[in-house]
Amino acid sequence: MSLNKQLLCVSLLLLCLPWAGCQYLQEIDKLLRNNQQQALMASTRAIAAALSQQPAPYFPNQQLYWPNDKESEPLYFSPLTQPLWVDGYDDGWESIPTRVFSNPDKPAQNIRYRSAIYQQQLFLFFEISDQNLQYNNPSISLIDSGDRLVLTTEDREFTFTTSAPGPVNARYLDDKNRIKQEASIKAHWQDTEQGYNLEISLPIQLSGHRLGFYVWDESDSSTDRYGPLIVKGAAVPAAPIVYQTEALAEWLAGFAQPGHRLSVVDSLGWPLAQQGELVTSTPPSRQWLIRKFYRAVLSAQTKNYPVYPAALNLLARAEIRQALTGKIHSHWYRLNEYSDMAITASAAPIIFEGKVVAAIISENSSEQMAALSDQAFSRLLLLSLAAITLVSIGLLGYASWLSWRIRRLNRAASNAVSDDGKISDGYQLPSGRSRDEIGTLSRGYTKLLGRVKDYNDYLQTLSRKLSHELRTPLAIIHSSLDNLEQAEASQRPTYQQRAKEGALRLGNILTAMSEASRVEASIEQAEKEPVNIVQLLTELSQAYSDSYQQHRIRFRQPDESEVIVKAAPDLLVQMLDKLIDNAASFAPPNGLIELSMALEKDQLTIAVENEGPLLPATMQGQLFDNMVSMREKKTDAVHLGLGLHIVQLIVKFHQGSIAAANRDDGEGVIFTAVFPL
Repeated sequence: MSLNKQLLCVSLLLLCLPWAGCQYLQEIDKLLRNNQQQALMASTRAIAAALSQQPAPYFPNQQLYWPNDKESEPLYFSPLTQPLWVDGYDDGWESIPTRVFSNPDKPAQNIRYRSAIYQQQLFLFFEISDQNLQYNNPSISLIDSGDRLVLTTEDREFTFTTSAPGPVNARYLDDKNRIKQEASIKAHWQDTEQGYNLEISLPIQLSGHRLGFYVWDESDSSTDRYGPLIVKGAAVPAAPIVYQTEALAEWLAGFAQPGHRLSVVDSLGWPLAQQGELVTSTPPSRQWLIRKFYRAVLSAQTKNYPVYPAALNLLARAEIRQALTGKIHSHWYRLNEYSDMAITASAAPIIFEGKVVAAIISENSSEQMAALSDQAFSRLLLLSLAAITLVSIGLLGYASWLSWRIRRLNRAASNAVSDDGKISDGYQLPSGRSRDEIGTLSRGYTKLLGRVKDYNDYLQTLSRKLSHELRTPLAIIHSSLDNLEQAEASQRPTYQQRAKEGALRLGNILTAMSEASRVEASIEQAEKEPVNIVQLLTELSQAYSDSYQQHRIRFRQPDESEVIVKAAPDLLVQMLDKLIDNAASFAPPNGLIELSMALEKDQLTIAVENEGPLLPATMQGQLFDNMVSMREKKTDAVHLGLGLHIVQLIVKFHQGSIAAANRDDGEGVIFTAVFPL
């Protein structure tokens, strides 16, 4: 796979940036929701405290004491936006919830009723099931004859009965037991297949804030009465009415904010006032796709929320139940089962005379907060995509540049070597001055090619060197043999001796050529043992002084009197023999050859330095190669370039390293062998 493709694959790791951004957004969303919930609870507590200081002007007096009234269930009136036409039909009642009361003695008989309020007018709509409808007989009684509905207020009972479908008069008995008609009450009767409908309208002042009802069902054989006001066959007082007051709604309007809904419920869970609307939809946007993706990122935690309850009885909500027990509580909901929109609701108790009479609920939707986060998410997403694009282009361009440099270096290295294996003169590899890895590779190639070129040059002269070394002893042997045939008896021993010397020299040459292989075999069989290196070097320096009397050999005595190392002593002696012999070959007469040792950290260093010519710069890296020699003077000794190669083999056996360099004073050469202790 090319570098372009490799770096392109690596650039795919940048996709973790959007993932990390999404994780960051989820954490920020959690923090914002928590802050929103805490702020909502604080504002709800403040509003509840303010309303608890003076609740009476905003609540009907009866509502403040409902916890003491347990005889009948209060009658709740839902708010209307416009008045209803009283005609006995359910037009306009579609949005009002229906409640049902069944006759416990006859389950088939039931009352379906709805109640509403507009300004100061109460509206009631009854759907009464009655398979045997009995109309009123005026000749018998105007109120005690036929099927009828009785509406009970705080101090009166109004009877609604009719002889035929149509408008119905509300009649009652006054203090003198006379039948009266209430003109302020409007009612209309309509027959249905199940029974009849009765729609009623009356002023709220007439009710005295208490209202209840029950039904008289007359048949040929019996008369039954049932309804919310009938308990164990006896009539009970009318229950308080519950409705939303304008005064309380106006008071809540002072705390209203955009997208913020405030509600008040009484101690039985009936809503008393509401102000404000939740933001449940978002305006159209050009970035609808980004918005949708953003909602999908944050939808995980919303799925764990329960669905927002829409029931009329708000006691199903946990925060309201907690508030009616005197505790402030907050809860999260989903708008509906298929929506990712969340609603947070906080409820706090309203306490009057030490009793919880109501609770105030503050609600906010996550849409308002999400609208603020949409812009941040859009910028984050666009910046991430831009960064990924720029970095991918940058990596692709950088990979192309690297590929071009490597290909150029490869072409230059290939062109530096001809087809016959020779290194071209004047070759130049590119990127030699670069400080990166390619520059290091180029310098390494340059050094390698230089060493190969020097080695090739040596190999090209090797045949001449061998020819010279072999031709001389062969010539001595041939000439000695020729002269031996013609020489006199007295001269023959001389020629015989010269022929032996030539043969011996030829044998030495062959021995030197095979010396390296013998050393490698001996190294493999060598065993290491504890050696006092100080004592060994002291004894060897004395022996070298006797052997090389034409030079000054000195051992620089270390501070330590005993340094024990684990090594092969024979190999160490052979190594030092080669180094001293090499130094003596190049040192001038009476020149100084110095042997030294040092301990640094966990390493032992043995150095041999001599006065004499410096090392050529082109051959310093090849000194320890096989068959490499830099001697230019012709001598009788055999020098095939094997000595330093054997030294290197011995050092490597001891897991060390050896190097040769010119001395700092420029007056000679130093060989340094480093061994780990």
